[in-house]
Amino acid sequence: MKRSLRIVIADDEADIRQGFRRLLCKLGCEVVGEAENGRDLIALCAAERPDLVITDVRMPEMSGIEAAKVIAKANSIPVIVVSSYERPDDEDCAFIADFLLKPICITELRAAINKACDGAS
Repeated sequence: MKRSLRIVIADDEADIRQGFRRLLCKLGCEVVGEAENGRDLIALCAAERPDLVITDVRMPEMSGIEAAKVIAKANSIPVIVVSSYERPDDEDCAFIADFLLKPICITELRAAINKACDGAS
């Protein structure tokens, strides 16, 4: 039996995290942790060693992009970045597996997860 994909999600809004949790559950993924900011996300990834991270860009204390750079370098965990705003600069995109613009549908999320996991293998 194939193991569920272990995912950490980060967004400063609890309702957004809950929405991701619901979508990921429908996709058969396991959410192993949630963070409200980039600093907590980095610590959570070090502790949980997830297969994938999904993070918002704009969060307090440290942005999702800054956290993605640390996570990608230190832990080699693929990161999907989501935002209600514009796509990050190309320089920032070097550290992410994919970028999604909110609101996100389950089809887009599934495709991004597949892309991120294929790139990580």
